[in-house]
Amino acid sequence: MPDRHSPAQDLLDDIGLHLLRELQRDARQSFADLARQVGLTPPAVAERVRRMEANGLIQGYRAEVNHAALGLKLTAFVRLRTYPGRDRAFEEYVADRFEVLECHEVTGEDSYLLRITATDVHHLDRVLTGISPFGATHSVMVLSTKIRNRVMEPMA
Repeated sequence: MPDRHSPAQDLLDDIGLHLLRELQRDARQSFADLARQVGLTPPAVAERVRRMEANGLIQGYRAEVNHAALGLKLTAFVRLRTYPGRDRAFEEYVADRFEVLECHEVTGEDSYLLRITATDVHHLDRVLTGISPFGATHSVMVLSTKIRNRVMEPMA
């Protein structure tokens, strides 16, 4: 049986992997800077990056915001076990909550895992109170973060 792989995998040679690492470290680099780092011309780098975007290897670029500078100094992870029939309503509710940074549907006894930001414990309590009609929550507050935004080393 032939080895099947996606067109995106064709872009994951040594140069492609190097480009992905560098873009994760600093997506604002110019194509000229990237070209110097990987040993290609700027037009060749631009074409590779365009193909990585078109093939779904690169899904977007964004600014990393310092939540604490916005007054959102507390981060918590919240596990939610929804009540029967409440999933859709819950998903609609959290879609409009700026405090909900991430919402993952998960396996196991819980239904969802959320990453929430808040100004303080009282604000977190208000967020949890808003979520409580949808199910039972269990929350933990982050004291410090030891690894943040690790550069993904794609498997070749």
